[in-house]
Amino acid sequence: MRLDGAIFSIEQRPVGGCIDLAVVFLREHFLAVLRLVACFAVPSVLATWWLISDFEWTTSDCLFLFALVSPFCGAALVAAAGRRVFGERFSTRTGLRLVLKRLFPLLFLLTVTRLLTIGGLFVFLLPGYLIAARYGFLSEILMLEMCPLRKYEVRLNDLLQGTFWNLVGRLVMVLVFFSVAALSLFLFVDLVASTLFSWPILSGRVSSLAFLDRELETLLTVDPRVGTALVAVLWLVYPVARLAWMFCYLDVRILKEGWDVEINFRIEARRLQESLEATA
Repeated sequence: MRLDGAIFSIEQRPVGGCIDLAVVFLREHFLAVLRLVACFAVPSVLATWWLISDFEWTTSDCLFLFALVSPFCGAALVAAAGRRVFGERFSTRTGLRLVLKRLFPLLFLLTVTRLLTIGGLFVFLLPGYLIAARYGFLSEILMLEMCPLRKYEVRLNDLLQGTFWNLVGRLVMVLVFFSVAALSLFLFVDLVASTLFSWPILSGRVSSLAFLDRELETLLTVDPRVGTALVAVLWLVYPVARLAWMFCYLDVRILKEGWDVEINFRIEARRLQESLEATA
């Protein structure tokens, strides 16, 4: 896979290697990824402030909204980033266009699977992870493989056969990374806002240690400043976690189908075609 001046081999990687590659990819295409994520993040962040301020939503309600919207951003990110595997240019417009092209199947399948995942996490904890791992590659199948809707279950079964429990472990590791990174970034943003701009978000707004638990509960649940900052931080960290999961998909394809060989042949065929067109 070519990333503007550097070539990274498509090969099997541990989950830490997938996260590292996601960070490298984001660094190489930071502005393009930022533009794509902003199409979803900006309305989400503004809606968070508005809903908590004027409609008495809680931070939990807005986190639920983020959980429903983020898979569509992930689908657009997969559509744009996945094509870099074949040496194509990362295009925000292409990612959004492909999501609109398959909007109705995505709208149904991503929403249903996310609701099932959230329900499983709240009710039983473990089944939520199992559902998320079971349907985690849904966007890759629909956006990269362009699999017909009637065959997506068959394709999922092919990919997950013999790899399911490994993917559950990988998913947990990616979620742990996402949670730790989001928490660390939120604390950093809180510190910077309080120190440099005298506009504390959370830590500097507790007035009394005697009422610490009550004030923290109020700030974390119904304060628009805290809720908006938290959702914004989640959107900033989300692309790394989603790209890492996409590279886990590539790892499964390589393990089961020797996809690295196919990719190399496609890239070489493209290079030869461009050379012939240049000399014609």
